[in-house]
This record gives sequence, C-alpha cells and structure tokens, in this order.
Amino acid sequence: MRQIETTKGTMKMSKMRSVRLTEDYKIAVELENGSSFVYNLGPKLQTARFAALSDKEFFQKGRLVGEDCIKWSDSLMLYAYEMLDGMKR
Repeated sequence: MRQIETTKGTMKMSKMRSVRLTEDYKIAVELENGSSFVYNLGPKLQTARFAALSDKEFFQKGRLVGEDCIKWSDSLMLYAYEMLDGMKR
C-alpha cells in the first residue's frame, strides 16, 4: 500500500480497484477499501501535460496500470495521489 505524506503525518492510501473514464473528462475511481471519488480532468486539458487528452477518443483509451496509475501512453500517466492531492486544493 502506498503511503503519502500529509501535513498531519503519513497516511496510507488504498489501492485503486477500477477506473471509469466519462464523456465529460471525469474519472470515476473505486478504491479497494470501498471508497470512491470522481476527479474532473477537464480544467487540466489546457496544460501542456494533459492537452493530448482533449481528444475524447484518446482520453477513453486510458487504462488502470498496477494499483495506482492511469496510463494513456508511455509518457502520459496520472497517479492516484495526484488526483487526491488536486482535490484537496
């Protein structure tokens, strides 16, 4: 299980069980511990890192790799900790 640092110490993060990519650039994530969340990637499509995902067909090709990463290509990945950290802000 991956550990992430928080301002209140170390927290264990559950592994991703499944991901579902929606038509409106949201990612529905189900964790092994039964929790789930939805991450809106739409605002990030304007960044250089995620601009290629504005192609809906390419966005839909993302797949869960291992337990903590969504991968579209060898150079384009998104990790669970990034989504969770982005949601805190």
